Amino acid sequence: MSDKLAWARALDQLLTTRVEAVPPGWRSAEDLAKEMDLCYEMAKIKCRDLVKAGLAERKDFRVKWGRGARLRPFYRLVSGKAPRRGAVQKQP
Repeated sequence: MSDKLAWARALDQLLTTRVEAVPPGWRSAEDLAKEMDLCYEMAKIKCRDLVKAGLAERKDFRVKWGRGARLRPFYRLVSGKAPRRGAVQKQP
């Protein structure tokens, strides 16, 4: 086996073993775009707004991307009551 091929296999093994399993309930913006019939860019904006409003949380998971792995943001809804629009937040 050539040295170049050995290095390529070692790097490929390293990258693919670092992949994390995404737990149930977490969805990517791409998944939400398909489910809600939105374009991907609008789904990303809506996810960002939900996180800012405290209605969802974001976590980056390392998922398979081509031949390697890449961090991708996933979102899930947070249980609880949302603050009313325009309501004044109390400072602790």
